Amino acid sequence: MLLGLKEAGKALGISYSAIYEMVNKGDLEHVMIGSRKYVAREALLQFIEKNRYRGFHH
Repeated sequence: MLLGLKEAGKALGISYSAIYEMVNKGDLEHVMIGSRKYVAREALLQFIEKNRYRGFHH
């Protein structure tokens, strides 16, 4: 159900540093367990759904 930041980045096809920045900026929800951050699969799907575009987009 939860992915570490490295795994979440791989799932989205982006780097660890990019996913780390998204989590820290609040662009992607995360769960803290101890000092580690995890991303729920559902949060990844919601992020993708909110950021879908058709046609030309800047």
